[in-house]
Amino acid sequence: MSVKIKRLLVIYAAAALVCLGALAWTASDRLGFYRREAGYGSARAFEEAASAAGDLSLTLKKLAYVTDDALGRSLCAQAAADARAAETAISVLPFATQELEQTQGYLNRCGDYAMSLVAQAGDAIDGEARGHLSELSAAAASLSGRLTELRAMLLEGSAEMDRRERPLTNLGAEDVPKLSALLLDYEGSFQAPEEFAYEGVFSPREQRTPGTLNEAQTREIAAKAAGVEERELKEERCAEGPEGRRCYSAGGLLIGVSGRGLDWLAQSRLIGAATVDAEQAPAIAEDFLAANGFDGLKLDSAGDNGALAVLRYAPEQDGALRPDDGVMVSVALDDGSVYAFDATNYDAEPVRVSWETDRETALAALPENVTPVSDRRVIRKSPGGTRRACWELVCTGADGEDLRVFVDAATGRQSAIELDAPV
Repeated sequence: MSVKIKRLLVIYAAAALVCLGALAWTASDRLGFYRREAGYGSARAFEEAASAAGDLSLTLKKLAYVTDDALGRSLCAQAAADARAAETAISVLPFATQELEQTQGYLNRCGDYAMSLVAQAGDAIDGEARGHLSELSAAAASLSGRLTELRAMLLEGSAEMDRRERPLTNLGAEDVPKLSALLLDYEGSFQAPEEFAYEGVFSPREQRTPGTLNEAQTREIAAKAAGVEERELKEERCAEGPEGRRCYSAGGLLIGVSGRGLDWLAQSRLIGAATVDAEQAPAIAEDFLAANGFDGLKLDSAGDNGALAVLRYAPEQDGALRPDDGVMVSVALDDGSVYAFDATNYDAEPVRVSWETDRETALAALPENVTPVSDRRVIRKSPGGTRRACWELVCTGADGEDLRVFVDAATGRQSAIELDAPV
């Protein structure tokens, strides 16, 4: 190798080292920028959490002095927004927050309860509700106070924000405690108010009766639903949950049976080209329901996508369907078999409801910019799990969209509106 070539190689190597050094410096500087940005974002999230918790505490406190119903509902809406803001800000902190289940559960329940009071349009906030709000307010004050203390510790340097890129060091013992450890300490002493029933998503639910069927009976039901001999069944799982559900398989078919009866059924095969008319699906579904002990159900809705026909059936009471207590049957259009069945929400036991509103009164609850197309009586579940009698009014909206307006049959007021999503 000549001297000239060696000289050129040295020059090129030196140039490469300079370029790599510049690239490393740029990457390091950029990484430092991203770390600072992440740190600022984490600090900002915690600031928002502390601020929202303080606002929640003040808003709930104000509700103790409200006498005007409209102002009370406005403050309840504000409390719900504050609770959601605090829960969201906590959830994006740079460490796993699933351990903070009591704190986040309280914030979820607090916001949900406040929104349930907003939904009670026209009703005053009664003494019982004020009592619950007072308990929630005390917990919010405790949470706000602790978050304020932690914010001060972060500012003075006696506590440190966790870093996402160093998860292991966040758990180690250091001179300066991490925010995650301090929050977990507070989680252990946080006293959330006792749960109470209300009309909301996070209201405690009554457990359904588990049923009395034994293992031999559930196996017999599973074999009948699958159309096979009992000896062909393979038990996959047993005694799951409070209802004692057992799961069996037969080929590519899975069957779930609880102590109350058949719960679900599903095939895992791919569906071929359709050879069965979708109009035949209701007869197939109804034969399956009758053969498996689901009597007295009425067709609520039906549809198909060319491969599957999906039909929903509901029990009937007082001439009204109960769609939330019904079953779903899917029929494969390649061979006409039942592809899936779901009865996990099935409940045909009569419920007590009140029909105080007639059809004309229900129609009067519609605005002027909609055109009623059809109506029927239904019994629906509220967010809190209570069954309510309603008039379901199918309408055409001002822009030609399809919508359903539900009018509470006990009060004559709108209780829900469902708008079909644009295609």
